[in-house]
Amino acid sequence: MNCYIHPDREPVGTCTSCGRPICRECAVEMQNKLVCHECLSTGKATPLPISARPLKDRSIALILEILPGLFGFLGFGWIYSGNTNTGVMWLVGLLVWDVIALIIVAATAGFGLCLTIPANIVLVAISASSLSTYTKQHPELFGA
Repeated sequence: MNCYIHPDREPVGTCTSCGRPICRECAVEMQNKLVCHECLSTGKATPLPISARPLKDRSIALILEILPGLFGFLGFGWIYSGNTNTGVMWLVGLLVWDVIALIIVAATAGFGLCLTIPANIVLVAISASSLSTYTKQHPELFGA
């Protein structure tokens, strides 16, 4: 069975739209599939919609930032939102702060908690606020 337009030529495949054999000259590759010029020009062969990446949930990003942040681990919301570098910086930065806070608390026989706990809450609030702004500035990731 030869090309339906050029009977003297061997086919390279069949049109995925009409099923007829087509040669190299008649074949058009569209989304890794072969279609013939006729199906392409008549609109029988239309490109399939490229599946879009599902949108991420803004609320989940904020929850992942705030809840672990209250226990000394910031950055997970940033990582979830696709901003890995910022997430890792927040995570490492807060872990360093946690070590400093432990030293302050140990050196002041626990009185340092009056300083370190509010400072921790402020850091969580700053990170969550920045993350909220980031999610609103990127509707392609989080929707409108």
